[in-house]
Amino acid sequence: MEEAKIWNNVIKWGIAQNPGLPSDSKNWTNENFLALKATLQNFLPHIRYFQMSSDEVIDNVQPYQQILEKNLWNDITRKFMSPNRQVSSTILPPRNFLKPTLPTRSAVINEAHAAEIASWIDKKENRYFLKNNPYEFKLLLRGTSDGFTADSFWKLCDKQTHLVVVMKVKGTDEILGGYNPVGWDKSVI
Repeated sequence: MEEAKIWNNVIKWGIAQNPGLPSDSKNWTNENFLALKATLQNFLPHIRYFQMSSDEVIDNVQPYQQILEKNLWNDITRKFMSPNRQVSSTILPPRNFLKPTLPTRSAVINEAHAAEIASWIDKKENRYFLKNNPYEFKLLLRGTSDGFTADSFWKLCDKQTHLVVVMKVKGTDEILGGYNPVGWDKSVI
């Protein structure tokens, strides 16, 4: 579930817990917002506001900005105006909703790993997340099915550009790898 949907469900639940609230939040008083804020105080810190798009924030969060701490709301708007600027609010890591495509193909990395690798490739200070990873990773070689030999590597990876190689150290959770933007060419070796 996307973060904006989580936010909307939390808001709906909070409103349902306060049946005296007017149906249109545009008609709410400060007391109405305070009642909702008190109801949701244990849930609001778990929302990943910085994972939402600016449109999602404007459409879904802004109407209820009064239930957020002033500093948090300022940081949310500041982050959209200047994405590389630091904020004082805690930025929670993305929820790891893994797409079924990569994990079923790769036994070493998942979509979250792929997003982190993409951030390293682009030398980004702020990491990519599952939703904004600009790259599509294609599994070219799997050692367990294609073989762990140099021949299998050259057969499947020769002349491939923008190649990421990852491997897992047997018996550990350690993942090693590298990136070659130029590509491999067996004829020059």
